Amino acid sequence: MSTTVEAAPPHRASSGPGATSRMAWLIWGVGALCYCAALFHRAGLGVAAPEAVQRFDAGPGVLALFSALQLGVYLVLQIPAGLLADRLGPRKVITGGMIALAVGSAVFALSGSIVGGIAGRMLIGFGDAFMFTNVLRLAAHWFPPQRYGKVAALTGLAGGLGQVVSTLPLSLSLHSLGWVPTFLGAAALTAALGLAAALIIRDRDSSAPAPEPGESEPVGERIVHSLRAVIAQRGTGHSFWTHFVLMAQFVAITTLWGGPWLGEAQGHGQSEIGSLLLLSVLGFIAGSWLAGQYVSGRPRRRERYTLGLSVLVVVVWGLMVGWPGALPLPLLVVALLAIGVAGGAAMLAFDGARMANAEHRSGTATGVVNMGGFSAAVLIQLLVGAVLELVSGLDPAVGYRWAFLPVLALLVIGTVAQWWLREPARR
Repeated sequence: MSTTVEAAPPHRASSGPGATSRMAWLIWGVGALCYCAALFHRAGLGVAAPEAVQRFDAGPGVLALFSALQLGVYLVLQIPAGLLADRLGPRKVITGGMIALAVGSAVFALSGSIVGGIAGRMLIGFGDAFMFTNVLRLAAHWFPPQRYGKVAALTGLAGGLGQVVSTLPLSLSLHSLGWVPTFLGAAALTAALGLAAALIIRDRDSSAPAPEPGESEPVGERIVHSLRAVIAQRGTGHSFWTHFVLMAQFVAITTLWGGPWLGEAQGHGQSEIGSLLLLSVLGFIAGSWLAGQYVSGRPRRRERYTLGLSVLVVVVWGLMVGWPGALPLPLLVVALLAIGVAGGAAMLAFDGARMANAEHRSGTATGVVNMGGFSAAVLIQLLVGAVLELVSGLDPAVGYRWAFLPVLALLVIGTVAQWWLREPARR
């Protein structure tokens, strides 16, 4: 991995007096609302898991397949999402993604079969894949480089708000309105946001200059060249492993296994599960805000902060694996908050990737880094489900301790890789 950092070209498109104008905030705000909706759909299965088990008559292995295929589609599309962000522009890609999310939610709402449920979750994964990368692309086009890290953190906050809605409010809606009205209503709101994206979002400031050098190359050559240039940066590799650790463990808890673990292994009721998962989401929001205010744009502080949080989550998951029986409530609260704060700090991975790569490759760099957390998340969903199937005869508290061992192993691997790829001068 090369340690040479490619200098970003001048960010002229957003360097004038209107760089932080109302128009810039409006356009980014609509994109952030779309990302908020995507996070709601992504995390909704975590709270709806008990109802999904009954509706689809599915065990833990099938439930894991639902989530793993959704995240798998998301993962596979990360590089294409980055390239499309650089090629087609965010407006078209975000609008198409919102349509896929709306259709996927409608299919998930109306289907009662496992095949239909899987199809709905895969469509949700497809639409979700194009949101974050393209909202950050808007930030790269409409804001000056020194504001990029903070806007990325604010984007994480918007996603956190979507996850807030996917916890206790979604649980209450499922109990009061039922499965079909809840997810059909979500589909309708998503379609309305997609229309707003098509009408309001603009790819770049009208005063922006011609496309950056390299965009006139043949498409195939430019894709290969962009990927090689992005992957060659040490900062890209470090950001990949930062996201691998901090985001994956948060996704593991909030998108699928947090609800069943809290209910079966920790002995909490359904109403308590929504509240406890909300703690992690609130931690995510706090972590995003702290990262944007005090860490983004400061490379040395960012590397130390993210490595410290990576070590912290290794300790937390080690506690979850090693503690005999249910965790005491105060310890459980601290663990869930730590998981959330670390997940919010995963946004710093994109700050690192942006600083390591030229602006016209920011979409590609974001896609590569985003693969870190979600490749680990897919592995976690499948491995935890497989282990739970193998130890189904054991007490649930013991079974989940065994099932979380692969999570701990992946977090240790990612933390070591992150430590190894830190800035050479600080090794």
